[in-house]
Amino acid sequence: MSDLVIRPLVSADVAQLQNLHAKLLPVTYPSSFFLHLLIRDSHSCVVALHCSEPVAWVSASFHRTNELLGSEPHIQLLTLGVLPRYRHRGLAKRLIGEVITLLHKDHSVPIPLVYTHVCTSNAPAQAFYEHIGMKPFVSKPTGALYVAKNMYSPHSAWHVTSESRNLFESRDAYILVGKVSA
Repeated sequence: MSDLVIRPLVSADVAQLQNLHAKLLPVTYPSSFFLHLLIRDSHSCVVALHCSEPVAWVSASFHRTNELLGSEPHIQLLTLGVLPRYRHRGLAKRLIGEVITLLHKDHSVPIPLVYTHVCTSNAPAQAFYEHIGMKPFVSKPTGALYVAKNMYSPHSAWHVTSESRNLFESRDAYILVGKVSA
């Protein structure tokens, strides 16, 4: 991993990052999504590059309020992907730490809550997020796990491999939330 460069996204990375998103994620993101990562102060993206090619990334946004989480500031992990040969080396956790550091600008307050959506059938992602301190969001009135219905629409990438078919079998997502140290 010493041959990897980890840095914030720059405009020259966008086309390659869009291709990597399309390979690894079941959701197609418009060009405006990537533009927001570059120009909005409340958004950030960190990429890991090997020989100038993106091999992993995380994108996130900072929010002051949210109807689900309330008025406590929080960071939403928007997208995360790591090419298979770079997985299980601590890279995703490192990228998340970097993006939290970039978005946590007011150091007089603790690092805010972090949350993300994870497909209900993607057990490896759920286990990863729980490992770094995030837990499924529980609905206060019912005490049941909160499930966001139809978060993911059918995508051709879901059927490319048996792994993707299993990971993205469901269209629904859990919300995972917790304190993640940067």
